[in-house]
Amino acid sequence: MKQYGISQEEAYDFIHKDVEECWKVINEELLNLNDIPKIALDCVVNFACMSELSYENHQDKFTNGELLKDCVSSLLVDPV
Repeated sequence: MKQYGISQEEAYDFIHKDVEECWKVINEELLNLNDIPKIALDCVVNFACMSELSYENHQDKFTNGELLKDCVSSLLVDPV
């Protein structure tokens, strides 16, 4: 924000657009499967999904585990 002189909301918008573009690239590579082995792409997708879950809604759930409590509980304790 300091580097570009923008507000917090503008910074969030910039990050969201960047994340959307990255998902487009990942999905395109998944569909093409030309040069990169599928197992490597699966690792990238899983990491991206976990990163998105850990930092969604501008909260750091990686550092503050209490924020992940409901998610983990729904997966392990009360599965569908």
